[in-house]
Amino acid sequence: MISKRGRKAHVGEVDLAILTVALIAVAISGYVLYAGIQPQNGVATQISTTPSLVRSTSNYSLTLVITTNNLWNGTTPQPRYWVLTPNGLESSANIELPAHTLIVLTIIDYDSPTPLPAQFAQVTGTVGGVVYLINSTTAGSGNPNLSAATAVSTFNPNTGVAHTFTIPQLGINIPSAPGSVEVAEFYINQTGTFTWHCMDPCGLGPGGWGGAMSTPGWMEGNVTVYNP
Repeated sequence: MISKRGRKAHVGEVDLAILTVALIAVAISGYVLYAGIQPQNGVATQISTTPSLVRSTSNYSLTLVITTNNLWNGTTPQPRYWVLTPNGLESSANIELPAHTLIVLTIIDYDSPTPLPAQFAQVTGTVGGVVYLINSTTAGSGNPNLSAATAVSTFNPNTGVAHTFTIPQLGINIPSAPGSVEVAEFYINQTGTFTWHCMDPCGLGPGGWGGAMSTPGWMEGNVTVYNP
């Protein structure tokens, strides 16, 4: 396991996150990647043509940002999930999502890879069983390019995942590639309160499961699903 204990914080990372995410949000807001990209043999598949972008008025957009320059317990740099809102980056401890609605999730990941159990390197619970990596776009790019994308159903568990956004009770597992921007689409067809976790051991202590991994608003939290 690659420990993230004591990793140097990225200077200005939060400000860069806000700028980058704002650019990407403008680029993809109100759009969904057309579901015409199919994975082959459970590996990443490069699309051969420019994907169609279709406008939808019935989608719900959620953008999560993963930064690393966060002092857990006031002392140790740890990765953390944030929710992008009109006011900037806010806590991910409590996320609200509508039921029976297409959720378009964008993840901006500033972190580096950490090996994880292979089962959590597999995308589950999304439309088509894939996530979409936006080519020529990284978390620090500031120049999103939506002209090409890669559909990914399985990541390399040793080098291909920095974090996951996982809701075990709903069968949703979305691995996040290091230094990436990716989009996932999914539905939740029941209401209630569920727990989300990162299943990549990126924290402190034995096995990397302490610190941020066990702190709400860092690498875990609640998802409240309501009737729209």
